[in-house]
Amino acid sequence: MMMPEPQEQPAKEASSGAPAASPVDTLLRLCLDADRRLLVFGLVVFGMAAFCTVLAATDSRVLDGANVWFKPIKFQLSLGIFLLTLAAIAAAASGAFIRSPIGRITVWTAIATSGFEIVWITYRAATAERSHYADNSSFETLMYSLMGVAAVVLAMTPVALAIAAFRNTSQDAIPRIVSLGMLLGSLVAFFGGAFVGGMMSEQPSHYPIDAEDRSSRLPFIGWSLTRDDLRIAHFVGLHALQGLIAVGLLLVRVPYNKAAYIQYFAATVWLALIVALVVLAGFGRSPMAWLPT
Repeated sequence: MMMPEPQEQPAKEASSGAPAASPVDTLLRLCLDADRRLLVFGLVVFGMAAFCTVLAATDSRVLDGANVWFKPIKFQLSLGIFLLTLAAIAAAASGAFIRSPIGRITVWTAIATSGFEIVWITYRAATAERSHYADNSSFETLMYSLMGVAAVVLAMTPVALAIAAFRNTSQDAIPRIVSLGMLLGSLVAFFGGAFVGGMMSEQPSHYPIDAEDRSSRLPFIGWSLTRDDLRIAHFVGLHALQGLIAVGLLLVRVPYNKAAYIQYFAATVWLALIVALVVLAGFGRSPMAWLPT
């Protein structure tokens, strides 16, 4: 994808004599204009997380060393954040795009794929069975493969919406640096989600060296404190979407020429961090090793 040169000053921002919007004003505007379909479904997913938290407090069953409900809670929280972020990105795209067939397909694809993922993970938790790395039957293998396909498709949806947001040059468009953060964040997150997720799916577990795990873990989150764990790189990669949008919000009052360079630098550093975490896991090490075990 051809990325814009940082020195390209958008005409609206260059010629307008009006003061630049503040980060809070821009964020509030994105929240108020958020796509209602994605917003409502994101809140439903958060509601599921609250319900599963109650179940975790009353259900003592354990799977792979953790309460059976911890995994769906983590996925529900992560997907809830993802859906709300997606709703905000949709708000930055033009209304014409969101109403177009491509826009509608993108939104409903995000809802359908995330719904499939979360329902299956929650169902498997209820039956105290694995949703990932499950291969006891051909059906389990099929569902695991379908989850992988759904995850890749889901990771592509913010890219489509972010491209539309970046191309939105209407008078009511959000600051260009924020839409640039959306675009870069979606691309880095796709790498962290699809590439690192694909690496994990090709192995018997999220540990690239040995599937057996007897190490100390971070409470609730479950990341290993002492050994290789690709989930850390996966998490950092996925949340580049929120992180780089936040960088864009912080730069709204910085001249675009300078802000764009900072945004590109931040995206490069984030991408390098993902690669470093993958390499570290490949050597059997954990970035969490400094924590007390």
